[in-house]
Amino acid sequence: MESKEAKSARMTPQKTSIAIITMLCASLAFADDFKTINDKEYKNVTVGRVEPDGLVLRSKSGVLKVYFSELPKEVVDKWLPPEDKERIAAKRAAEEKRIEAQNAADRERAEKEKNAEAALKVAAQQLQTAEERAAQRYQSAPKGKLAGQIFVSTIVGQSFKLGAVPVGLFDRKAIDAFIAAEKIYADIKIQQLRPSVDAALSVEEQAEATREYWFQSKLHSDYNDPNRETVRQSYDQADQAAGRARDEYRKMRASRDFYYSGAFYFGLLVNAIQTAETDADGKFAIQVPQTGTFVIAAQAKRSVGNEVEYYYWLQPVSLDGQQQLTQNLSNNNLTNATGTSSLIKTQD
Repeated sequence: MESKEAKSARMTPQKTSIAIITMLCASLAFADDFKTINDKEYKNVTVGRVEPDGLVLRSKSGVLKVYFSELPKEVVDKWLPPEDKERIAAKRAAEEKRIEAQNAADRERAEKEKNAEAALKVAAQQLQTAEERAAQRYQSAPKGKLAGQIFVSTIVGQSFKLGAVPVGLFDRKAIDAFIAAEKIYADIKIQQLRPSVDAALSVEEQAEATREYWFQSKLHSDYNDPNRETVRQSYDQADQAAGRARDEYRKMRASRDFYYSGAFYFGLLVNAIQTAETDADGKFAIQVPQTGTFVIAAQAKRSVGNEVEYYYWLQPVSLDGQQQLTQNLSNNNLTNATGTSSLIKTQD
């Protein structure tokens, strides 16, 4: 007959297994909060299943999976099988390194933007001061006349004279310094917005591909197909999602493109030394000192059907001792025209 000691020893592994399973089940069923290394939180969730690469969590809102590479070391050590810890540790280290590099890049961009914004404000103040001084010198300086006409031509050769367009005269040196500060700030903002624009474009393309898939499914579904209504609803949802993604991409692209535009550069261009306005034929005349270097600035818009076209000019001028000089503003020297003397190059 088997002794009590032997029976007890034989039953120990079975009891131990039962105890481990009981503890694991209790642990799996226990509601807990999880926080990833990206600071994303999952509250009041239970671990439904432990997989080689992560945890399957259950909550009132459904089932989701969190990968071990996203979780802190103490959470991974608690749940991860020993044989997988080294593999996940390497993944986690790589992810942490990537996040730190991204955070460092974000901090650097933020610092650059902060410095560029401060420099732009200083440049705007310096421009105002320089223009005020130039305006004082303007009063007593010998002057000549700068005359011209503002017009735009269409691709079919039709010419439109732009009336009631303000034309401003600025000091060249002050404008050059201000434009340089604007350009630095614009480049930083464009760089900052580029990832968001690219991401929005990717989402828009994926949404459009999904919309096209359900459109083709709807197009080829049989009238008697029992899933016809489900397919129609899926297409409607995909179509709406594609519309939202398209709108978001356009909004993000417009935010970026603003810094390529004349609207950005002209937005802070104030305190002209002297101003004039075009008449009904688009003609203007403005008094300019006979010596020194200057800039004339003008912006206009024109309705074309349901669209509005915007025009910007920023041209250097100098009378060089002459009594009169002609300077027309047209398609040929817009800020977005190539091969011109415009002080800025825009894409609008």
